[in-house]
Amino acid sequence: MIKHILGIVGTLTLVAACTTGTPEIQTGDDAEVIGDNLHKIDNSRADMAYVDPNVDFSKYNKILLMPLGVDNVEIKQPGTSSSVNRSRNKNWELTDADKVKLQKAFHDAMLKQLEDKGDYPIVSEPGDDVLTIQASLIGIAPSAPKDDAMSRGAGRSYTYTEGGGAMAVMVAYADSESGEVLGIMKDTRSSSSYWGRNNSVSNLGDVRSMFNSWAVSIRSGLDHVHGRD
Repeated sequence: MIKHILGIVGTLTLVAACTTGTPEIQTGDDAEVIGDNLHKIDNSRADMAYVDPNVDFSKYNKILLMPLGVDNVEIKQPGTSSSVNRSRNKNWELTDADKVKLQKAFHDAMLKQLEDKGDYPIVSEPGDDVLTIQASLIGIAPSAPKDDAMSRGAGRSYTYTEGGGAMAVMVAYADSESGEVLGIMKDTRSSSSYWGRNNSVSNLGDVRSMFNSWAVSIRSGLDHVHGRD
């Protein structure tokens, strides 16, 4: 039973490694439960993590990966102290082109880590051994005004920041056939803390790095429940 629980916890909370102890699923009458079947996981650095303690995640060998949700993203505008270049501060917005790039970066990271490196094929149809992963980008906190002429001005000088910013995602795991949600988590990650030039290229690199980090952790969790670690 302990191995079964740790396997479930590994699938979810390796995405947001614990900081205060071993991840544990709340049980008993006083357990915090949502949606009738999802129990809160303690000792995770994630903003929140819940899982169905009765599910055997080891039955899932394939992934139905849904496109990254990008339609309800809260944007925390950069403060004036975050950047060396403070001449302009037009509100940061996600364009349709930005959303497409984010979705591609997410898909590429998951494909590389789950299918190419993890031997968990990404499939297009439900099945009894297929786990649905639906992630949504719910927040971004850029470190500087957007790298465009309207935000930074034509002929703008270089902008330097301590990393590109932070992103928050919500991830739901579900049985692909029934649609039943088996676990949910929310996590926030930041880019590197090194000072450097902030532009569209470096920002996209930070985005890819953060998505890859989440993908690696999801693969590690799946490896754990399949006894591959």
